[in-house]
Amino acid sequence: MLQFMKLKREHFIFFGKTIGICKGWLALAFFTVCFCVSAQNYSVTSGNTPDITIPDGIATATEAEGGNGSPGRFIVTRNTNSFGPVTVNYNVTGTANPRNSTFPNGDYVELSGQVTFADQDQDFAEIVVDVLPDNFVENNETVTVTLTSATIFTGAVDPTPATVTISDVTDVGLISLDLTEPPFIPNASEEGPTNGNFRIVLDKPNGTSAPVTVNYTLTGTAANGVDYTLDGAVAITFDPDESQVTRDLEIVPIDDTELEDLETVVLILNGTDNPLFSIGTPSTAEITITDNDCAAGDVAPVLNNNDTVFCDTVQVDLDTYYDGARPTGTALIWTTNNTDPLNQADWSDRTGLSPVNAPGSYYAFFWDEPNNCASPTAELILTQNTSPSAGTLVNASPTSACNNDTDEFGPNVVNLNTLITGQDGGGIWTSSPSVGPLPTNAPSVNFAGRTAGRYQFTYTTATAVAPCTEDSIVVIIDVTDCDPCVAGNTAPVLNTNVPRTFCDDITTTLDDYAPQAGPNGTVLRWATSSDNPTENFVPANRIADPLEGTYFGFYYDATNDCASPILTLSLVQNTTPEILSATGNSRCGTGTLQLTATANEDATIQWFSRATGGTVLQTGPSFTTPSIQQTTSYFVEGTANGCTSPRTEVIAEVFPQPSAGVPVNTSSCNSADFGVTVLDLDDTFSATADVGAWSFISGPTPITLGAENIVDFQGSANGTYVFSYTTSNAQAPCENETAEVSISVSSCDTDDDNDGLLGGLESQLDTDPNNPDTDGDGINDGVEVGDDTANPLDGDGDGIIDALDSNILDTDQDGVVDQLDPANENACIPDNSNGLCDTDQDGITDGQEEADGSNPLDACDPDITNGNCDPTPIDLEVLKEVDILNAIAGDAVVFTVTVNNLSARSVFGITIGDMLETGFIRNDNPIVASAGSYDAEAGVWTIPQLNATGSATLQIPVTVLEGGPYNNVAELLESFPLDDNPTNDRAEIILEIDLPEGIDLVLEKLGRIAEPNDSLSLSNGNRSLTAVNPLIGQEVIFTLRVTNESVQDTVSNIQVLDTIANVSQSGFEFLEAIADTGEYNPSTGIWLIPELARNGVAILEIRVAVPTMGTFQNTAVINRSSPADSEGNYDNNTSMVTVNVSERSEAEFGIIFNQFSPNNDGVNDNLKLNKRQTNEDGTLGDEVDVLYSIKIFNRYGSLVFEGSQLTDEVIWDGSRNGKEVPDGTYFYVLNLNVLEEIEGIDANSVKKGWIQIIR
Repeated sequence: MLQFMKLKREHFIFFGKTIGICKGWLALAFFTVCFCVSAQNYSVTSGNTPDITIPDGIATATEAEGGNGSPGRFIVTRNTNSFGPVTVNYNVTGTANPRNSTFPNGDYVELSGQVTFADQDQDFAEIVVDVLPDNFVENNETVTVTLTSATIFTGAVDPTPATVTISDVTDVGLISLDLTEPPFIPNASEEGPTNGNFRIVLDKPNGTSAPVTVNYTLTGTAANGVDYTLDGAVAITFDPDESQVTRDLEIVPIDDTELEDLETVVLILNGTDNPLFSIGTPSTAEITITDNDCAAGDVAPVLNNNDTVFCDTVQVDLDTYYDGARPTGTALIWTTNNTDPLNQADWSDRTGLSPVNAPGSYYAFFWDEPNNCASPTAELILTQNTSPSAGTLVNASPTSACNNDTDEFGPNVVNLNTLITGQDGGGIWTSSPSVGPLPTNAPSVNFAGRTAGRYQFTYTTATAVAPCTEDSIVVIIDVTDCDPCVAGNTAPVLNTNVPRTFCDDITTTLDDYAPQAGPNGTVLRWATSSDNPTENFVPANRIADPLEGTYFGFYYDATNDCASPILTLSLVQNTTPEILSATGNSRCGTGTLQLTATANEDATIQWFSRATGGTVLQTGPSFTTPSIQQTTSYFVEGTANGCTSPRTEVIAEVFPQPSAGVPVNTSSCNSADFGVTVLDLDDTFSATADVGAWSFISGPTPITLGAENIVDFQGSANGTYVFSYTTSNAQAPCENETAEVSISVSSCDTDDDNDGLLGGLESQLDTDPNNPDTDGDGINDGVEVGDDTANPLDGDGDGIIDALDSNILDTDQDGVVDQLDPANENACIPDNSNGLCDTDQDGITDGQEEADGSNPLDACDPDITNGNCDPTPIDLEVLKEVDILNAIAGDAVVFTVTVNNLSARSVFGITIGDMLETGFIRNDNPIVASAGSYDAEAGVWTIPQLNATGSATLQIPVTVLEGGPYNNVAELLESFPLDDNPTNDRAEIILEIDLPEGIDLVLEKLGRIAEPNDSLSLSNGNRSLTAVNPLIGQEVIFTLRVTNESVQDTVSNIQVLDTIANVSQSGFEFLEAIADTGEYNPSTGIWLIPELARNGVAILEIRVAVPTMGTFQNTAVINRSSPADSEGNYDNNTSMVTVNVSERSEAEFGIIFNQFSPNNDGVNDNLKLNKRQTNEDGTLGDEVDVLYSIKIFNRYGSLVFEGSQLTDEVIWDGSRNGKEVPDGTYFYVLNLNVLEEIEGIDANSVKKGWIQIIR
C-alpha cells in the first residue's frame, strides 16, 4: 500500500485548470520536479465553484484471496482556507456492502462517514476504502461517497457523488462431481429400495446476481424414460444464493418384468451459462442399475391358515399350506435354510406334496429353475405338542365314605389325590353332584352332612396345548349314612302355604305344616320341647286342634329311638275387630257428605268404594265423600293385629234437586198472517225439566194455557208475557224450583224494536222482537244477522248466531269473547295456553305443556313433586246398551255408552274408543255427549275430566245396514291416572239380526308373472297360481274373481278389500287395475260391485311391480254385501297369493342364470345360458356362437342332468326321467367353448357354480 504524506498546497502542480498530484520531489540546479500520479483526474473550474469537492476515487480497488488486493481512495479538496480544523460529513452507498453486524461477509471495512482538514494549510483529505477478501464468486461492485456538510466552515460543499469500483480479480468458480459415497450413490436396483444419485458441487458460492445453469449429458446403456426416470435437480441450476453449493440428480430405475443385464447411466458435465464458473474435475460419473427380475417374482407365497400345531406326532404335506397358483415356469419349493434357499441340500422331499414328519421351521418359495433364482420365502412353523396324562386308578372298585357329622361310624373325609397315581400335576378336580370348589394341592372332600349317594369326581389335566386335549380320569365314591338311625338328617319341610297367624280360631292341624312322609318308614311326631323331643310328644288331640304356641316337628325312628333334625313352628292367634256402628248421611243435590263409624280392638278404620277389593279412600272414624251427584254406597272395615272385619255398607244419600229446566226467553206472533202464533212452553227448555206445571204470571192480557202447555197468542196484545214453571216432585230436604220465561209477542209484520228485522223473522231466529240488541253487546240484531237472513252470521262456527252470541261477554273467561269463541264454556278452546286451561291442575297450562313436550293430562309430568301428582291407579267402568236389541236392517237404534268413575278422586284425559262397524251408519239424529266431545270420524270420545264417583254418557244414533257385522264395542283407551282394573274397561253389544239363508259369495285370488308385453285384459291365458316366484324388477298381475253361488238371490253393494300399501309395508308397487264390473279405488283398496246376479262372476286385475327381495303376501277379503253371506259361508270370503321375490344373478357372459322357476307359468321356466356379451355401458351386445357341455348334481353329489355338444340357450327344464326334481340348490360344471375370437373372453373355459330352483 502506498504511504501518503500530509498533503499541502505545494504538493500540487497546476496546469491551467488541471491539477497534478506530486509523488515526490527532485531538486535540480534550477527547479524542483514533482512526480504525478495523474494529471487528468481532477479539474478545477473558475467561477462559481463549491469550496469543498470530491472527485471520483483513485483507480480501481481489487479483491484477492489472502488479502493481497489493493484499496480504493477518495480525495476531498478545498479551495478556501479556514481558520482551524474542518470536519466534512459524507454518506456511503453503492452495490458493495460494508462488513458489520448487518453484513458479516461485507466487501470492505466500514467507513466512518467523516473526514477532517487539520488546519488552514491542508487543502486535500483522503478517504481510504480497504477491500476485504471473501470466498464468493462476484461481479464488480461499487462504493459511492456523497459529501453532505462541513462543520466550522462557511463555504459550500459539492454534493456530487464519487465512486470507487471493487473488482474480484482472483475468484473463479469451479463446478464438479462429488464422488464421495454417499451422497454419490453409484448402485441402484429396479425393485428398490435404492435409487442412484449424482452430487454436483460448487467450490465457491455463487455471489453473482444471476443463477448458474450447468449443461450436462446423460449416456450409458440405460435409456432415460425406459429404464429410469430423473428426480431432483433435473435442470442443474445454482441460484445466486451464497448457501447453495450442492445439487442432486436422482436416477430412479423403472421396474419391469424383463430379465436384463446390468445397465449404466453416465453423467458428463459440459459447461455453464455463467463466465465466472467453469467445469472442474471430476466432471463425469457412472451409476449401475441392477435388474433383479426373476420368473419366481418378488412376492413370497401366501400361505393359508391350515393347522400348524400337532399333537404327539407330525405327519403333513407341506404343499397343503399353499392354495394359490404357481407363477408360470416355477415350482413350489420347501427348505429349512432361509439364509440360502437355493441350497438344494436343505430342500424338503419334492415327491408328492412335499411330505414331512418332524416339527420345525420350513420356508416356501417359488423356484425359477432356468435362471436358478427364487422368490422371497414364507415361513411355516410346525409345532408338536405332547398330550398330558391324568394317571390311573389306585383301586378299580368305588371308594366308600360316610356322611355323618363325625367319623365314629366310618371315614367322612377323603383325599382324592390318594385315589389315582401317575398323573401330571396342576390338574383340576370337579364333582357331580357338585361338592363346591376343590383345592388344587390337597383336594380333600368332607362328606359330613352331604346327601347319601354315588359321587363322581373327575381329575382333568390343565397343561394340554392345542390341538392336544386334556386327559381325565373318573373316581367313584359311594357315600352312605353309616349311622344306624334311619330318621334321616333332614328336618321336615315347612309347608309355607298354610297360615301360621290366625284370626279368632286356629283352623289347621300340626301335621298340615309338614305333609311329606318321613324317610325309611319313620313317622312325623311333634314335641313341646326341642331339648329332648322324643320325651315330650304332643298329644294326638292337640295335634288335631293346636293352641297358640311353639311346636317342634321331627321324623321318629321308633326302633332306634332317635329323631331327625327338628322343624320349629310358631302359631299366633289374634282377635278380629268389629264395626260397632256405621252412620250414613243425606243431602239435596250434588255435594259432599260426612259418614262415621266406630270399632273395637282399637282397630284402624278404613273406607272403600266397593264391598270387596279396591283402594282405600280414607282412614279414620269419619269419611268425607267427594262431591257426588247420586246416592252412593261406601263400605267401612276395621283392622287390628292383622285381622280385618267384614265390610259394612254406609249409604250417602243424594236426593236430586228438581230442575225447572232453564227455559229460554223467546217470541211469538199474534197474527197468523205474518208468522207462527202457537208456542209450546215446553219447547223453551234449554235443559230437561223435572215434573212440574206451567202458570201465567203477567202480560198485557191474561192468557189461558192449552193442553200440553201450548199457548196460542192469536189476537193477543203486543207486549211481554211471563210464565213460570214450578217442579212438583221435590223430596226433603230438597225443595221445588221455579223458573220464569218471557215471551215477546208482536204482530210480526213490523219491526217494533227498529233493529232491521221483522218480528216474524226474529221469531224464527229466536231473537227478541222487542229488543234491538238481544245479546246486549251494543250491536243491533239486524247487523249481527247480516244480509242473508236465511244464513245468519255465525263468526266462530259454534252454532250460535252472532245476534245471540255476545261480542263483549266472555263466559269462560278465557280472554276470547263469546262471539269469537267456538266453545263459550271451555277455557281451553280456542287457546289452551291461557292461564285458565290447566286440565291436569299441575300449574302449567295445557298449551305450554304441549309446546314443552309434556303431557297436559298428567299432573306428574313434568313435575313429580307437584301437589296434584297422584299416579295411584283408578277404576273406570265402561257400560254399553242399545235401545232395540232385536232390530232388523233399516231400523234406527241408539247406542248409549256410560262411563262411571268408581274412584274417590277425579280422572283426567279419558279416551273411549267406539268405532262403528260396517253394519251401521250414522243417521241424521244428533250425537249427544253429556261430557267431552265425540269425534265420529275417528270413533273417539274424549272426556277432559270426570269427578270422583261421577258419570258421563254418550248417545250415538245409527241405522242398521244389511251385511253386518252387528257388534259395537266401547273400550277405555287412555286415562290419567291409569286404570288398573281392565275387567270393566270394555263393553260390547251384539244385535240379534235375522239373516237370510243360502247367501254365498266365493272369492278367488291368483297371481301370475307379467310377460314383457302383457297387459291387463281380464282374459289372459297365462297360468295363474296361488304362489309365484318373480325376480326383482319383474311385474305381477293379481286376478280377483267373485262368484255369486247363492241359492237364488241377487247380491248387491259388494265390497272387496285388496289394499296395495306402499312398498316398505307391502313389498309391492301399484301400477294399474281394471275391473269388468264395478270400480276399484287404489287409494282405499275397495273394489265396489254394485250387484251380482246368481251365478254371476266379477273379475278384477291389479298389476304391481316387485322392487324388493323377500316373501310377501297379498290378501283380498269380502268386507260386506247386501244381504251378507249366510252363517257358515264365511270361509271362502278370503283369498291370498304368496309372492317370493328373488334377486337376479349377475349374468356375465357364459355364466348360467342361476335361478329359475319351472312351474309352467310361462315365465323363467327353464335354466338358460347367457350367450350375449356385456358392452362397456352395461347393455347386452350380440349373441356369440358357443358349444358347451354341462353336468348338474344335487346336494348329495348325484348326477341329475347331463348334456354335451349343446348350442341352444335353453339348458334344462328342472326334470329328471320325466319327473320334476325337488326345489332346492344344485351344482353344475360347465365346459364352455367360444367359437368366435373375442377380445377379453377365453376361448375355452371351465365354470362351476350353483343353481336354485324355486317353483
